[in-house]
Amino acid sequence: MFNNVDLSVSSYDTSWVAMVPSPNSLKDPFLPECLNWLLGNQHHDGSWGNFRPLLKKDALLSTLACILALNRWSVGQEQINKGLHFFESNLASAADEEQQSPVGFDIFPSMIESAMNLDMNLPLRGSTLDAIFHRRDLSFKGYGSNSEGWRAFLAYTSEGNGKFQDWETAMKYQQKNGSLFNSPSTTAAAFTQLKNPSCLTYLCTLLEKFGNAVPTIYPLDNYARLTMISSLESLGIDRHFRAEITGVLDETYRFWLQGDEDIFSDAATCAMAFRLLRVNGYDVSAEDCFFNSLGGYLRDVGAALESFRASEITLHPHESVLEKINYWMRRFLKQELSSNLIQAHRLNKHIGQEVDHAVKCPYHANLGRSSIRKVIKHYNADSTRILKSSYSLFPPELSDARMSWAKSAFLTTVVDDFFDIGGLAEELVNLIQLVEKWDVNASVDCCSEHVQIIFSAVRSIISEIGVEAFKWQGRSVTNHVIEIIEVEWWMMGEGEDLQHMCEDLGKQ
Repeated sequence: MFNNVDLSVSSYDTSWVAMVPSPNSLKDPFLPECLNWLLGNQHHDGSWGNFRPLLKKDALLSTLACILALNRWSVGQEQINKGLHFFESNLASAADEEQQSPVGFDIFPSMIESAMNLDMNLPLRGSTLDAIFHRRDLSFKGYGSNSEGWRAFLAYTSEGNGKFQDWETAMKYQQKNGSLFNSPSTTAAAFTQLKNPSCLTYLCTLLEKFGNAVPTIYPLDNYARLTMISSLESLGIDRHFRAEITGVLDETYRFWLQGDEDIFSDAATCAMAFRLLRVNGYDVSAEDCFFNSLGGYLRDVGAALESFRASEITLHPHESVLEKINYWMRRFLKQELSSNLIQAHRLNKHIGQEVDHAVKCPYHANLGRSSIRKVIKHYNADSTRILKSSYSLFPPELSDARMSWAKSAFLTTVVDDFFDIGGLAEELVNLIQLVEKWDVNASVDCCSEHVQIIFSAVRSIISEIGVEAFKWQGRSVTNHVIEIIEVEWWMMGEGEDLQHMCEDLGKQ
């Protein structure tokens, strides 16, 4: 469960890897398989990238990067023309505040300038173009050019900064795996400019793992595993996975003590690791980490929310680092909540509710069961996030399966408690008999209100799973699931004892 982390590939990052020239000939791509992937993975509307309605900026950025890559090697004129048509039809979205912006979308104007310098026939409208460049200029003026965070942000978006990029400064952020910020696009641009062998090693490792296309960030294993633990705990079902969770947290704690860059270089991962380690009894200090200076410039609401949650886990009085983070993140999240950003964040419709709940209800004021009910109500099965381009930790086509799993796991916890401590003998027998018969009148055949509530919930969820499974498999699995439940419940109730109860109740 915790070992398989699937990352979706990014056409944006793949395009930058495709632009890397061969060391033997600047006229040939070093990784032609990436170029072939671009040629074969254009959408019908001419775009590359995510085709969701609220991710037009992602699609515009990815499409322009792919056009530049194909033009770089003088291939795919048909795909280029289709891409230019999409670009022209959707360019207005680049200035639309309702659209979700990938991290570093301010490099989009610089990429337009690069295309114009190549005499590409970009279909540009004056007013839209002026708005795009004006916003870029305002954004750049809004940050302090001398801050460490700003320098890190410029290095992170190196591929779009063209001749103005200070590559010597950017290479200060190179990690042990050869990458810059675990970003394939940044690393590819750095290798193209500097021919750094460690950058090339990282890129080759990516292609060995993912084939002919790359994700927007790699590795991300630690973040993905911690996200799974956080989800299990928030749903109240973590006790069923305690051995697996302990294994992951032990490993994370070793990484923490070693100062592992995969933990400390990413704001969200660092914050989540700190929070989960602390609440599970590991000795970690806020002074060790808090928190990646790049994070503030990414304007990543998810990372800010994780940092805010972590800042609430105080064990000692006057932990000044946590107090400062709490103040900064609360202020940032309130600003974002009051702006259009989170209200417009319909890609993940639950993020606004999560932020609102976190800001209004401190961690230590949360009541366990009440908090769990809220999490289930607003549970988000969509794992899509946005960095330079959108990506998913887990295949989006399995979101229905993840939702069914979450509901079933929580219901299992309820039933387990009912069998262990909550239910009377006749209620347990009645519940099993109802499942065996299945097509019953719950309001008549249930011996108590507790049994009626549990059985109605079980029947509703199992029926829902059956409907969804039929869409995928073309056959009914409902009876198989019912049989599995019968066996598991007999085992919960220690089958022979329940059998005797059934016989005794029958005699009565």
